[in-house]
Amino acid sequence: MLTGLRKGWRSRGAALAGLAAATLALTACSGSSATEETNAGGSSIEYGADRSAYVEALADMEPVTLAIQSTGPKGSATGRRFEDYAAAVEEWSGGKITFEFTYSNGMAPPNEVHLALADGRLDIGSVMPALVPDDLPAANALGDLSHLGRQTPVDWMLQWHGIMLDLAAATDDVDREYEKHGMKLLLPAFGSGAYMPYCTDPGASTDELSGRGVASQSKVQNREAEALGLTPTSISYAEMFEGLQRGVIDCAFSTVTGAALGGFIPAAPHVAYAEEEGFNAPAGTIAISLARWNELPLAAQQLMYDRLDVLLQANFEGAWENTAAAVGAVLDADGALTPFDADVVERLADVHAAVEEEVAGTDAVTDGEALVDAAREAETEWAGRIDALGIDGVGTSYEDFPAWYAQGVPDLQPYFDALWDGAMGDRRPS
Repeated sequence: MLTGLRKGWRSRGAALAGLAAATLALTACSGSSATEETNAGGSSIEYGADRSAYVEALADMEPVTLAIQSTGPKGSATGRRFEDYAAAVEEWSGGKITFEFTYSNGMAPPNEVHLALADGRLDIGSVMPALVPDDLPAANALGDLSHLGRQTPVDWMLQWHGIMLDLAAATDDVDREYEKHGMKLLLPAFGSGAYMPYCTDPGASTDELSGRGVASQSKVQNREAEALGLTPTSISYAEMFEGLQRGVIDCAFSTVTGAALGGFIPAAPHVAYAEEEGFNAPAGTIAISLARWNELPLAAQQLMYDRLDVLLQANFEGAWENTAAAVGAVLDADGALTPFDADVVERLADVHAAVEEEVAGTDAVTDGEALVDAAREAETEWAGRIDALGIDGVGTSYEDFPAWYAQGVPDLQPYFDALWDGAMGDRRPS
């Protein structure tokens, strides 16, 4: 199941011609500048260099231990992304950068991670902008556009991340607001799959869904729910199982990862989705304390940025592992993953058109209209890119996913090459 990347964190190959040559740009915005970040100097490492180049460049660096918080238990599919990333950075730094872990959000709850990074309790953690919309309005403007992309399991992971990372690279607004709160944004978005309603009874039309209560995870999801006749309510992730089991709610918006780890699929095994019209997908980000970041030599900053490919690889593998488990649990509970009827798709599209119009007019970013245009362009471009990459599994349905996953996760290096040739390359420290 492990690819060469996870076994040895190998350097990337030659760039894929034509797949990511152009990056998006927003009017009056530059994609890579930052207002307060700096570094401790030292040599710069060319992108694509091998491990020895980083080790040599950091040979005289004073060793540093970074406090990092994982969102999951040690060794879990969810926590793997943090553990693999830390191991890669430690190896490629020649042991000059090490990590001290806190697991399962043990140092700071999800809605306080940004505060812990600013006050020094944590050096690296996952910030959820949707939980702190007043503090991170620009990040939430990007998050309001997170319904984009195909909603099937392989396609969503590849296309959605390309879209969201393109948007973050195209505007300084999100970087600036993170720095304002004492953080350096490392990875602007990561997700674990498309959001779908998991319900106690079947329902793929507005008539069937109307009147049901649903646990919602964001303001946009509230609007999507109401458009379908659902009544949204705020219930924490930890309370979803009990809420569904006791009939407090009838449905819960969740990713396959959330459903699998939450253990509530036996109580709500009826899932519906539209392949081309998704639900709002609140994302996580990876940030580091800005003060700590500024203390690092340039080569150390570049290393921590470049090895985000390991974090993404582990994130993809963990999400797909959970997807296979979730689909199996749905079928075992006599449930199904069912396409929405046309009336649901139409209502979702109307909500998204309204949301996009609002983002176009927002003052949370420098140019909201250009941001929406860039999002639509990115959605089209990344659909074409993942098709052109020829990665096995593109187009796989949920029903066929367990059989695909059993064959082993394909080599995703061409995909990471495309990201770093474009959006991620634009944001690389230099």
